[in-house]
Amino acid sequence: MSAVRRIWLVVLGWFIILCSAAALPSVQAADSVRAIVISGEIDGSQAALVRRGLELAEETGDTAVVVSIDTMGGRADSALKIRDMLRSTSLPTIAFVKSRAWSAGALIALSCRHIVMAPGSSIGAAEPIPNTEKNIAAMKSEFSATASHMGHNPRVAEAMVDKTHGYPDYAEPGEILSLSDGQAKELGISEGTANSPEEALKLFSLGDASVQYEEKSWKDSIIGILQNEYVRMVVIALILMAIFVEIKTAGIGVGIITAIVLGGLLFLSGEDSLGDSLIVLGAFIGSLFFVGMEILSPGMGIFGVLGVLLLFGSLFYTLGATIDSVYILAGGTVLSLVLFYFVGKRLPKSRLAAKFMLTTQSTKEKGYSSQSDKSKYLYQRGKTITILRPAGTIRIGKERVDAVSAGSFIERDVEVRVVEVEGTRVVVEPVPKRSE
Repeated sequence: MSAVRRIWLVVLGWFIILCSAAALPSVQAADSVRAIVISGEIDGSQAALVRRGLELAEETGDTAVVVSIDTMGGRADSALKIRDMLRSTSLPTIAFVKSRAWSAGALIALSCRHIVMAPGSSIGAAEPIPNTEKNIAAMKSEFSATASHMGHNPRVAEAMVDKTHGYPDYAEPGEILSLSDGQAKELGISEGTANSPEEALKLFSLGDASVQYEEKSWKDSIIGILQNEYVRMVVIALILMAIFVEIKTAGIGVGIITAIVLGGLLFLSGEDSLGDSLIVLGAFIGSLFFVGMEILSPGMGIFGVLGVLLLFGSLFYTLGATIDSVYILAGGTVLSLVLFYFVGKRLPKSRLAAKFMLTTQSTKEKGYSSQSDKSKYLYQRGKTITILRPAGTIRIGKERVDAVSAGSFIERDVEVRVVEVEGTRVVVEPVPKRSE
């Protein structure tokens, strides 16, 4: 058999195989639906759950998303985040009101394209607390816009927030609107009644779909805690404190590692995608690198400036880049200054520190003799021979004395004054220059 004939036979064989495969009946993959279970108070952890559930649904190609709701309300900001996520997804969304969708829960239900309610369930009662005119106006507009966008009756949504509206036959003016499952169906808010998410799917020809449930995990809870503005202030203060420790210990690495761990927790709890979070985290780590360079080569300044800019820039971005981010950064910075003072001034003299620090002195009164009495240098002036960062050498008169800085590093050839002597430890600070 010639080589040409063999090639043609191989080609013909593959052609027959491909045609046979094309002629086989295609097997349609069963529909899959992601069910996100929201239960209890609406907070940051619930927002993290919804984000995770929607991302999984989109990645795995689920046919639809069911949001099972059983809540009496919670934080408005977390509810608005959930609303934005549900509105922006390309997947069909179905709200299943298991028991109650009150207040923030009502907004989440209205954020879904379809609403189905269980027998005996209710929806509404969304008057904000405190019920100031400003809060009512803001929340009413959110409810109305959400309902209109998702195909629900905006007047019903407004009456759930503002009791001055009322709704004919369902709530008199002065009464907040809350609907039972039957009333919601009468007004077209609910498309039907079902006992479970699986039963609700039958109303949309998805009764045979496999349902994958997503419930709040411990990771979601941690993310929710880290999204609290006060917790974030504390984390930022601890990051700045860790950098301060790194400077005071002349760069031994403990402070930098601690700052990286805290920064990683903060950035991964943010609302950006993983890729964006890693980019910002990279900028944060870069800021610590520049701070480390400034510690190792003090006096240049450029590394310190770049480090500070990258540090606060990356923190500002991960906090959302809003005016609230400025407040959180400011609060964290002020808190860190308080911690600086406490650690630098109070902690070494506290009873707690005494348990870990050697404070017993070998004095002459106790029968000890020292090779060198440093107390004579107290309040004397000298000049630095080496850079103090924080330890180095100074000259007092004609004597070379080992000393440490009371604050950050001190340049060479700077006039200093001894402010404290503890045994052989001589603490100095720069002498302020007189104005011309």
